[in-house]
Parts: sequence; structure tokens; C-alpha cells
Amino acid sequence: MAERFRWTRRGYTAQLEKPEVRLLRGLVKDVITLLEGRRRNVLPGADDLPADAPGPPEPSADVAPAAPAAPAAPAPQDPEAGAGPAAGLDEADAAFWELVSGLHLSQDRVPHRAAPADPAVARLLPEAMPQADAQERGAHRALTEDALSEGKLADARLALELLRSTRVEVPHHQAPAFGRALNDVRLVLAARLGVETEEDAERVHAVDDWRSAEDVESTMALLYNFTTWLLETLMTEMLSELPEGADEDAPGADEAGDDA
Repeated sequence: MAERFRWTRRGYTAQLEKPEVRLLRGLVKDVITLLEGRRRNVLPGADDLPADAPGPPEPSADVAPAAPAAPAAPAPQDPEAGAGPAAGLDEADAAFWELVSGLHLSQDRVPHRAAPADPAVARLLPEAMPQADAQERGAHRALTEDALSEGKLADARLALELLRSTRVEVPHHQAPAFGRALNDVRLVLAARLGVETEEDAERVHAVDDWRSAEDVESTMALLYNFTTWLLETLMTEMLSELPEGADEDAPGADEAGDDA
């Protein structure tokens, strides 16, 4: 049976069963798979072209002109030949305008990225501006999503490193990242379970006996509740931790002597 996180001088320690560690590692790997899949879907993406992306290179004055081509037979005169951007220009300028006339040189394109279609990925990478219009939301997502995704991937990879044995030891300075990784697991499970309202949450929390896990949904509900409990014990210890040098009544101080 799992034992809650407790404070020690080295960090926070919990004792889990082997199946629980395997399940947690699998859930964290699912988060990594979802985030990496999202990155593959949007990179490289034409819709992410930044507004300050460089346009086509300017013609260089140092480039020597190409050798003249062999003279061709004169073409019949077109009465409309005088119209267009080359009208009234000398031969060199006319050739340049003919070359660039079909190019789009605007650099004012606004970056944009659509929200994830998968509800679980959308929970991991939520809209930061839900009240804004679609264009503003897409522009903000294009500028911020990659950094958010990188941070979550770093947290998840750290959690995998810490979940290597039944005795889970989380150093003090890594506890916030480990907690965020556990919360991301909860977000994915909540999305898969369709938790949107308080009634949905109560329905999931009511599943509290592993013997009642008869289908995928009830199993996910139990995993959600287990991850929630584990995260809450970690947060409780983090919030109640006393400053260094405080008296020996600090939470978990009885274990501290063994870990010193």
C-alpha cells in the first residue's frame, strides 16, 4: 500500500508499490507522447510564420550582371507592350521589374496557430486568452505554446528520472517540477474522463475501490484519484515545510535523522 509523501532534510519521500510506480511512469510517458506529438503536428508550420520573418533577399549591387544571351529573332510588336510596370524604363530596369513582379514581398503576416483538437492536449496547453477572438488567441498561442510545451516536457522527464524505484525521493528544489508533472497527469486523465463540472468530479471521486475497476473508465478514475492523493500529500508537505534552522517539530523531522 502506498505511503504518502513526507518531509525530510533531503527532500520529500514517498513509498509506493511496484505496480503503482509502473502506472505512474506510464502515465507520465503518455504526457510526453502527447506533447511531442503536438510539436510534430505544428512544426514546421506555415501558419507559425512570425511577423518579422525575413523576406526575399534584396538584389545586391555587387553582383556582376549575367553575360548577355545570344540575340534572338525580334518578336512581333504588341500594341499593348508599352503598358505595365516596365513602361518607360531602360532595359535593365525593365528586366528587374519583370523578375520581381510576381513576388509577394509583404512582411506583415501575423503568426497564428490553431488550438489542439485532442481535448487532453488542449488541457495541457490551454488557451491563455479565452475571451479574445480567434485571431488573437491564435496569435498568442503561436508565440507562447512552444515555451509552455518545453517546460512541461522538462517536468515530465524529470518525473521519469525520480520514479525509478518504489522509494520515491524528490529533492526540495525539484519538488515544484515534480508536482507540476503529477498535475499534468491529472489534466490528461480528467480530459479522458470528461471532467468538466463539479458533478463530473464527484462522479470520478466516488470510484475509490480498486475492486470496482471493471472497465477503462473506472480504472482511469482510480488512477486520477490516486494521482490526486499523491500530489496533495506532496503539496501539504511543501506548504508546511519550515525554514532551515527551525525547531525539530518540522513535518517529517523524525525521518530527518535517518537521512542526514
